[in-house]
Amino acid sequence: MLDAPDPAQKKRLIIGVLVWAAGWALGLGLVPLVNGSDLADGLKATINGILLLGFPKLFLVFAVAIMGKPGFAYLKRLIASHFKRFAPPATVSPLRYRIGLIMFVSLIVLGSIGPYIAPDALPTLQENRRAFAMAGDALLVVSLFVLGGDFWDKLRALFIREARVVFDK
Repeated sequence: MLDAPDPAQKKRLIIGVLVWAAGWALGLGLVPLVNGSDLADGLKATINGILLLGFPKLFLVFAVAIMGKPGFAYLKRLIASHFKRFAPPATVSPLRYRIGLIMFVSLIVLGSIGPYIAPDALPTLQENRRAFAMAGDALLVVSLFVLGGDFWDKLRALFIREARVVFDK
């Protein structure tokens, strides 16, 4: 279980979380002001990128400095303990694995070659392209959870050059 921080550490933890949240709020809050300004579009995009990507990271550095290494480690453990129940199981049944694999592959194939094969076959697809794309992306993420933790390791191994396949005999 998680050890509760002492009162001084708890105070620094709360201040650190507030600083991090303030970075997000400041970044998100200034975007409408930048968009409503008379600046050039390229400059608006650059400033918005800094606000949405740079501000939260910068304020996270400030928050970690305030919390200290033990406070940040405690916060990470606390957050991870709440999300642990959503983690996929390490191994899944063969049927569940096949269903997840069919979902995973079919969504990638349909998303990649679908617009080239039948662009006019589904008029609804053309009218609601963004909704279909978001639904496909969500189903792709769901398929990763259906496939289970072993598949996550296989997917991760694709990006490790030294990874080797070992088949059980």
